[in-house]
Amino acid sequence: MAAELQPAIGECPSAPDRLIVRDEFPLAPATLFAYWTTPALLQQWWPQEATTEPRPGGEYDFAWPELGWRLRGRYTAFSPGERLAFTWQWDHEAAHHSEVAITFAPHGDGGTTLTLTHGPYTDTPESREERQGHLEGWSHFLTRLHELDPTRERA
Repeated sequence: MAAELQPAIGECPSAPDRLIVRDEFPLAPATLFAYWTTPALLQQWWPQEATTEPRPGGEYDFAWPELGWRLRGRYTAFSPGERLAFTWQWDHEAAHHSEVAITFAPHGDGGTTLTLTHGPYTDTPESREERQGHLEGWSHFLTRLHELDPTRERA
């Protein structure tokens, strides 16, 4: 729900077939990119378990064992510190997949403006509900990413 979002996290206007979220982080683009692609860093804020092949065409596998959830996909764009895109497929939703694209733009104080696009969605009630769920999920996990101590030693 939008009222629960931290002020920095915001949904951007977009067509109904996609979700765009923008957020600012105090980390440099290359450092923030590592938090999206390095298993030990990913596990600090998103999946409980993570394996990645950090390269264009490489695969990733994220798991939440206590929930019985597994998210898998392939990196379709991989430019460290600049752009990351990947396919999105839950094992328990085999008939549906989507894509996520993220840009990492430097801003003046050494931080990063992150823009995340997720989709496509259709104009069905189920798809609108899925889009809203993704907005709530990204808001939750981006908040967790904000809560990390950027001075923590990287694994």
